[in-house]
Amino acid sequence: MAFVARLLVVDDDPRIRHLLDLLLSGAGHQVVLADSAKAALEHLRKETPDLILLDIMMPDMDGLTLLGRIRAVRRLAKVPVIMFTGGGRELEGPSRALGADLFLEKPISGRRLKEAIEGLLSQQGYVLPGGERVASLEEVGVRLSQDLPEEKRFKALWLKTSGRRALLKNLLAKGWTEALLRRILPGEYDLYDLLGHLAFGWPLVPLRERAARVQDPRLASHLEAYVREKRLPLEGDGLLEELAQALYA
Repeated sequence: MAFVARLLVVDDDPRIRHLLDLLLSGAGHQVVLADSAKAALEHLRKETPDLILLDIMMPDMDGLTLLGRIRAVRRLAKVPVIMFTGGGRELEGPSRALGADLFLEKPISGRRLKEAIEGLLSQQGYVLPGGERVASLEEVGVRLSQDLPEEKRFKALWLKTSGRRALLKNLLAKGWTEALLRRILPGEYDLYDLLGHLAFGWPLVPLRERAARVQDPRLASHLEAYVREKRLPLEGDGLLEELAQALYA
């Protein structure tokens, strides 16, 4: 499964953690839950999330103290942080002073939270392999095209199962995971179209529109897998080659 962004949720209330996990996972995000500042710090020693949601009122170390420690780490200094609390708006000033990007009071509607997250993520640019950020899709495309064969060769390789495997293995070795690519350009698109759009400027074809080109009932099971995975399977019988021709010819 591909994810839109990697989110860290820090809250000592298990009910809140559960609700946020359901809401944000349902929106396509990869969610890590921490029940304390200590657990959050342990995660942050090893990982750099795309965004942090941080409760202020926690027993072992409050969210303001944790925010200060987060902002003291250069690697984490620009990670967007949303502070939320039921303690009142008087805590907004200290939160902003310590580097919070947004302050929300509980209870928070799911729609409001998702809009806030999308707004903050859109300001951060696009993450490339290795954690570098660039400001535009054009810059992403320049970097990606350097790690792909030229356009004609790319199309030819994608039609063959062995060629697709080799292409994706090479991209993975260079840090271009499918999850990263789909965070850059989320939506219901075939991975082939997503790569082609970013690297070569192709128009994007919606997944269902491409799938509708296939009418042969012999290809039905492979087509179902294609729609589910948003790309052609990497293993299978000779019918995969026929499906590739039907989809991309």
